[in-house]
Amino acid sequence: MEEGSVESLAEVFRCFICMEKLRDARLCPHCSKLCCFMCIRRWLTEQRSQCPHCRASLQLHELVNCRWAEEVTQQLDTLQMCGMGAKHSDDDRDKCEVHQEKLSVFCWTCRKCICHQCALWGGTVCTDMHGGHTFKPLDEVYDQHVGNINEEVAALRRRLMELISLVQEVERNVDSVRQAKDERVREIRNAVEMMIARLDAQLKSKLITLMGQKNSLTQETELLESLLQEVEHQLRSCSKSELIAKSTELLQMFTQVHRKPMASFVTAPVPADFTSELVPPYDASTFVIQTFSVLQQRADPVYSPPLHVNGLSWRLKVYPDGNGVVRANYLSVFLELSAGLPETSKYEYRVEMLNQSSPDSSKNIVREFASDFEVGE
Repeated sequence: MEEGSVESLAEVFRCFICMEKLRDARLCPHCSKLCCFMCIRRWLTEQRSQCPHCRASLQLHELVNCRWAEEVTQQLDTLQMCGMGAKHSDDDRDKCEVHQEKLSVFCWTCRKCICHQCALWGGTVCTDMHGGHTFKPLDEVYDQHVGNINEEVAALRRRLMELISLVQEVERNVDSVRQAKDERVREIRNAVEMMIARLDAQLKSKLITLMGQKNSLTQETELLESLLQEVEHQLRSCSKSELIAKSTELLQMFTQVHRKPMASFVTAPVPADFTSELVPPYDASTFVIQTFSVLQQRADPVYSPPLHVNGLSWRLKVYPDGNGVVRANYLSVFLELSAGLPETSKYEYRVEMLNQSSPDSSKNIVREFASDFEVGE
C-alpha cells in the first residue's frame, strides 16, 4: 500500500478529540466519528452532554464499543513502520510544557500551539484559558505557513533567475565590447602602436562600468542565495512550533528583499564602439534656408556659407525646386569643394535634412556618401 494511502487511512482511525491513535475506541451513533473512551467520557462529564463533533445530544451509554478498531490501528502502525522506516517521529520540542502531550492544536484566538488537553480542559487545569476559542489542526496551520514561505521562496528563485539573466546580459555586453575592441585593434595595428594603447584605455573605462554593474548584480545574487539557504535550513531543522514562530520574521526578510525593485538592477548597456583615430570625426554645420517657398519659384541654386575643415572649404548647393529631370518634384542638394588640394581625393560625407516639426531624430532624412572630389566640383 502506498504511503499516502496508509496516512489517509490512519487519519480515519484517529481520535477526533485528542487527534491521537485510538485507545479503547468508541463510536458516536449520530455522526459515526471514532474517539477514545477516556476522551469522550471526560468531555461528556466535564463539559456538555453532546457530541463534540456533530453537537447531537449524547449520553455515555449510547456510545458504540468498537473492539475491532484497536486491531486495525495496530495493522496500520505495522504498515507505517514498514513504509516509513526513514521517517522520524515529531521532535520532543513539539510537546506541551503543561501536559507533556504532543502539540496538535493551534489556538487561532491566542495564536499559540497547544495540545488537545489544553484545548479541551484548558479552563480547569491550564494557566491559559481557551474556552470559547477558535481552534485549528496544527498540521493545517503548519502547512499554511510552509505554503506561504514556499511561495516566497519561489518568488525569490524567480528573482534569482532574473538576476542571473541580467548577469549573463552584462557578460554578453562585455564580450561584444571586447570583440569591438579587437576589431578596431586589428584595423589600426599596422598604423601606430600608441593608438592601440589609447583604445585599451577606452576599453578599461567601459569594462570598469560593466564590471561595476556585474558586481552589483552578483552581490544581490549571492545575498538571495544565502537567504534561500537560510530559509531552507530553517524549513529542515525547525520544529513546527518554531517555524510558525519564525515565519513572520522570515516573511519580513522576504519583504525587505522585494523593496528593492528589479528595475534598479537594469542598467543601460555600455555602447560597444570605439573612436577611430585613423578616420577623423565629422565636422558639421547647419544651413537654414530662409523664405524657402519664395526661392522654390526660381530655378537658381542657393549656396550655404562655407565650412572650413583642415584647409578645405566646403559648401552646399541647393535647388529648392529640384534640378534637371527631377525639377518640380524633388529637392536637389549637392556638396561642392570650393577650395582644397589640387589633386582629386576621396571624402566621406553625410547630408541630413532636419524635420523641424518633430524632435525625433529618426524622422530626419539622412544620406551618406563616399565620393571623389576636386576643387570646383
